[in-house]
Amino acid sequence: MEVAQHAPESFTSRKKTPLPLSQLVEETRKGVDVPHHLLDTKIFAKFHSNSIIQAEPAEVHFSGFELGKDYTKSLKLINVSSEVINIHILPTQTKYFQTKYSKKGRLVPGLSYSIKLFFCPDEWRYFYDCIRVHCQGEENLLVPVHAYPVINDLHIPSHINLPPVALGDSWSHAIPLSCSCPVDFEFQVHYLQSHRAFNVQPLSGVIPANGATEVTATFTPLQYGTAQVTFQVVISQFNTKPYVCTLSGSSSPYLALKCRLITSTFLNRKSFNVVTPMLSYWLQPSALP
Repeated sequence: MEVAQHAPESFTSRKKTPLPLSQLVEETRKGVDVPHHLLDTKIFAKFHSNSIIQAEPAEVHFSGFELGKDYTKSLKLINVSSEVINIHILPTQTKYFQTKYSKKGRLVPGLSYSIKLFFCPDEWRYFYDCIRVHCQGEENLLVPVHAYPVINDLHIPSHINLPPVALGDSWSHAIPLSCSCPVDFEFQVHYLQSHRAFNVQPLSGVIPANGATEVTATFTPLQYGTAQVTFQVVISQFNTKPYVCTLSGSSSPYLALKCRLITSTFLNRKSFNVVTPMLSYWLQPSALP
């Protein structure tokens, strides 16, 4: 499946969305808040790296999960300077994420802290937390941590070849969109290369929780030759990238007549087992006059 680099920034609003993903974000852990002077007095806004520390990866994603299961990700904080440094790591704050690492004291150049992040969800929704790194004399780092449901069983081919269609006729091809998790996902379809012989519908909709819907492309040739349309399907899940699909269709002279003649001839002979291969041969452009 070919994937484009950037998705549209926003979706059109809907009056009713059965189960939105970003409505709830866990606050801090329940219980008595213990003041932390670094959290209260320092700003953590730098992403990925500064002149002494680099986070790999720059942000942590738990993409897709099942309720009640434990998930683990790794994070490294690498000393990219030429000096021995001392940093303070502030772990995640919400109850759904746990942070574990071994404090080494001073960190020599080239070495790193290896941090383990543990996540255990109890709801189908989006979760957010972060790791903060206090660096003496430098901008403090922020490493975002995300967890969210995803559609794991969505398969959209990058290219679809439609069979030849006679002028005046139409051929429709359905592209299924299914979801195996109990969350609704909105989708939108955007033309990247349109063609008046193609019509793709619907241009927006909802993939129901534990259900399926479809996008249908209809090809109605207006002249002899080959036509193409390219569109992208964007799913409203966090960190999504569009699925790009190209459909090709064609039309040739005498196509409808040859189909009727071949079908009639072999049906009269009751030779059903050879109708399909013969049709496939005659529908090839090289076999048409």
